[in-house]
Amino acid sequence: MALWEVNNEIVFSDGALSISKPEMNMWVSRYYYKVPYSNVGKGGFIERDGKKFHTPSWTEVHPKTSFNDILVDKKPFDELFVEPKTWKFPSSSSDKEYTVKLKQDGSPYCDCWGYIAHRKCKHVKQVKEEL
Repeated sequence: MALWEVNNEIVFSDGALSISKPEMNMWVSRYYYKVPYSNVGKGGFIERDGKKFHTPSWTEVHPKTSFNDILVDKKPFDELFVEPKTWKFPSSSSDKEYTVKLKQDGSPYCDCWGYIAHRKCKHVKQVKEEL
């Protein structure tokens, strides 16, 4: 069971794709809906007014779309960080390691709870002094 794009038209095939009268310049490829990352994984489906939608993206999809036809885009904040400049700091109270990265605007960001909760931490302070 899969969706296929055949000459810019989305078609469903219950098994292997079979085309009764193939054309000379026919274009065929497996079709996927690319949806943004969310905290609900691949999301779900809902029907409204006779149409099927993927949620939470609210993308209208083919009526026979399944989770196999959904590709989740990368996490939304991955592109905010400029690599390769990162700083690693061992935790003073556990065996964890915290990472400070630079966002696109050049400001540092830390993955420790202090920074997440208060937007301030000793790791970011140390990186700012180094910059």
